[in-house]
This record gives sequence, C-alpha cells and structure tokens, in this order.
Amino acid sequence: MSDKYSFSPTDCILLPTAFAAGTVDVITFATLGGVFASAMTGNFALLAYYVAQNHSQAATGSMVALGGFVVGCGLGVLQRRGRTQRQAITLLLVAEMALLLLFAVYAMWTPHPVQTGSARLQVALLAVAMGLQAVIGQAISLTTIVFTTTLTRLVTTITDSIVTRDAGALNDVKIQSSVVGSYLLGALLAGSLIVRRVEGVVVLPFMGVALAFACHRRSSARAA
Repeated sequence: MSDKYSFSPTDCILLPTAFAAGTVDVITFATLGGVFASAMTGNFALLAYYVAQNHSQAATGSMVALGGFVVGCGLGVLQRRGRTQRQAITLLLVAEMALLLLFAVYAMWTPHPVQTGSARLQVALLAVAMGLQAVIGQAISLTTIVFTTTLTRLVTTITDSIVTRDAGALNDVKIQSSVVGSYLLGALLAGSLIVRRVEGVVVLPFMGVALAFACHRRSSARAA
C-alpha cells in the first residue's frame, strides 16, 4: 500500500478516540439513565422528549450531560491557548484520560442505580471528557463525536471522487469511514459487554484514549 493511503499520526489519534466515544455513548445510555455523553444532537432530542413526557429525572440527566459537555469544551479551549497544537493535544489527552480513569474507578467501586446522584456524577465526568475530546477533534480538523457531519463529508467526498475521477480523494474516504467504523465498533463492544453484565466495560473509554495518547507520544518522539 502506498504512503498516500496510509494513516497519519493524526489519524491514529482519531480512531481510538472515536472508539472511546462509541463506548461512552452506549454506557451512558444503557446504564446511566438514557442519556448521551458525546452525541449532543441526540441528547438535545432526548431532553425535549423527556420534558414532553414530564419525566423530570431523565431530563435532569440530559441537562447534566449537556452542561458537562459545555464545561469540557470550555476547559479544552482554555488549555489550547498559548500552546502549539502538539502540546495542546498532549495536555487534552492527559486530562481526558484522567477523567475517564476516575469514572472507571468510581463506577467499579460505587453502586450506581439509575436516577441517583452517583449516576449523575458519572454522566458529568464522561460528558466533560467528551467535551475535551471535541476540542481535540477541532484541533485536528475531524470530529470523532458528530457523525452526521462526518457522514455528510464521507458521502460528499465519495461523490466528488466519482465525478472528478480523483482517486487521491479516496484517502479521505478511508479516514472518514474508519472513524465512523471505529465509533460503531466501540458502541458494539460496549453494548455486548453490558448485555453480558461485564463490569469491566467502564474501562473501555479510558483504554481507547490511552491508545490515542500512546500513538501521539510516539509520533512526537519521532518528530523530535
């Protein structure tokens, strides 16, 4: 395979973080009150649905997720200021890993029935982490959490490459489709483990981001 179709160091960050986002959304939806911690479009829809049903507890969960995501984005933007892209991504990945590790430890050692303060805290931790991840995606110009946008870009790129017969554009197709596939893989794996009541599912988001961090550090060392 030629170099132009190979994954760059940036792509190696995108794939595991997309995997992490898939696991987070399934974990929060299936075990923490029917909310999404990264998919804010879906979360807005759920919030409106819960409000229409007068389901105040579920609506509160959606609001916690939205608030946590906004906080994460804000913190991520502040962490980027005055730093190079490489430094900013390193710091953001470390912060995200810390939050996901805290979530995993807390989830494994604390009972978390739905509609409790414990569940709300876990949703908040995951949502802040996903807000940080959104800023990482913004820094490297491809989101790992908003897949309507990614799907639109994917279809557009495929259509343009067919019309213009530009085979080089297919590398973008490979990257975008791989990101979507990675998200779906994370969601599928998390869902399978939750159905089987495997408590270790809460570690999956941390593992995904830790892999992204390892890839980032390796590429940084090579560049140095």
